[in-house]
Amino acid sequence: MPLDPALREVLLKFAAAPQPNGLDEMRQAVVANAARTPKRAVSIAPTRDLTLPGPASALPARLYTPEGTAPAQGWPLTVFFHGGGFVAYNIETHDQVCRELCVGAGSAVLSVEYRLAPEHKFPAPVDDAYAAFTWAAANAADLGVNPARLALAGDSAGASLCIAVTQRARDEHGPAITAQLLIYPAADFVNTDRYPSRRENAEGYFLTEERMKFFAQMYLAEAEHGVHPHVSPLHAADLQQLPPALILTAEFDPLRDEGIAYAEALRAAGNRAEHQPGPGMIHGFANMTGVSPAAAALIDTAAAWLGRELAQA
Repeated sequence: MPLDPALREVLLKFAAAPQPNGLDEMRQAVVANAARTPKRAVSIAPTRDLTLPGPASALPARLYTPEGTAPAQGWPLTVFFHGGGFVAYNIETHDQVCRELCVGAGSAVLSVEYRLAPEHKFPAPVDDAYAAFTWAAANAADLGVNPARLALAGDSAGASLCIAVTQRARDEHGPAITAQLLIYPAADFVNTDRYPSRRENAEGYFLTEERMKFFAQMYLAEAEHGVHPHVSPLHAADLQQLPPALILTAEFDPLRDEGIAYAEALRAAGNRAEHQPGPGMIHGFANMTGVSPAAAALIDTAAAWLGRELAQA
């Protein structure tokens, strides 16, 4: 399918804008770009900013709650981790997607800001993500949510953190996870040459192969960390007994094929996993729903899936 026309305009503006020089400028630029991006109108209850205890430092978080009366046992809860190559973005940049998931899934959403690389390399973000998830389950009553209906969601690096949390919850006998919504996850930091999308979409579609190599260098202190199952789940020895998953990919995304491969690997291990392709989409489309009706429709479909899974728990 051709590139979505609305996203083509986004790419043209991105290419014409001055490119950030260094990590600090990139972090500032993505926050500014997120604030400028048009957004869909969604209506939820007032949000609640929180500070969660992390393994090394406090973690900023934001709780989103649907409008209306909560179910008797509390709202379902989706713990959300933002993307950004493990080096950038925050709860503010992903405020809109959390609002849309809250409405579309009929779920409370807890968006968590984890420590970033290179100041805090692997496994620090994974440790933060798992600590936040287990804290949310333990504090469900204070959050007004149902601890029997917990889900995970994230985009890009955030989706990768979701994957790691599912493995740790299984291996460490953590809280039960009803479902995981993975939006264009990175799933293989090692054998990248095996995925045609890495070559086909290496340049010109927002996320580039060069930038992904930079992210990996920032995130991984040691090369051998790349094969760790919490980094590259496609190299995990055991993918059994993981929560039902919906994996979204984008046609013009370098990460497209490893997302598809991860869905296939989950199914091969006996899990229930669905793949939702994103025709005409680019990496980052979840943050562009106010620009692209096609992107909005994909996120709405994914949110509806999440809502159904949580309702059946």
